Amino acid sequence: MKYISAALFFALFGAAAAESCPDDLPGKVELDGSGLAFHYGILEADQALCGKLVSNDEAWVGFGAQPAGVMQMIGAHAIIALPLADTVLQYLLTAKTTQGIVPFESQTILESSLTQEDGTTVATFKQLLSDEGVVLTSDNVYLLAKGSSNDFGYHANRGFVTLDFETNVISSSTGSTEAPMTTGGTEASSTTTSTGGTEASSTTTTVATEAPPTPTLAPSGASIQRIGTVLFGGSFLLIAALTI
Repeated sequence: MKYISAALFFALFGAAAAESCPDDLPGKVELDGSGLAFHYGILEADQALCGKLVSNDEAWVGFGAQPAGVMQMIGAHAIIALPLADTVLQYLLTAKTTQGIVPFESQTILESSLTQEDGTTVATFKQLLSDEGVVLTSDNVYLLAKGSSNDFGYHANRGFVTLDFETNVISSSTGSTEAPMTTGGTEASSTTTSTGGTEASSTTTTVATEAPPTPTLAPSGASIQRIGTVLFGGSFLLIAALTI
């Protein structure tokens, strides 16, 4: 007699459903003088970043990660919310022009939203911590940007921030862990230019790394029998019905 395979068993009974990002996120940084704030948290269950960009006026907004750990726009991976197109998409920043902001062919954002109400803009997204060859950690340099209107183009409001992924964790199915807001010098200062000046800011980066998770081995056929008996009790008859 053959028993149901381990892969099928866990597909039927063991796979945990992905969680949506909560409305309230524990972390918050602000781009000084711009009216733009970024709320964020790490969703432990899915190993994903939940982000929310909030602008005090109607404008396109963006968030980026610089994997090289340097304070520069070029080479960053960005998520940009464009109200006129009603999109929240991933882009590679290859130049300081609109032509150099190139959307990824494969869009891997897990969930997103974009709303404008009462003169404000709110864009949300959920992205895996390891995505498109970039691993998001507290060690990276992050970018915030905001346009002067909904029209995508030059952004006077821009700057670099640091994020604390270790403190601002969202516990699975229990809401968020609140953490104090940090602004300005602790995170980074914004740079405003009107004549093509260079971007500059200061930042203090907290380095924190975590050991990779230990892989979990698939259970043997015998262990599947034990799991079915212990975890499912009366449902064991269902598994027996699936054996051949």
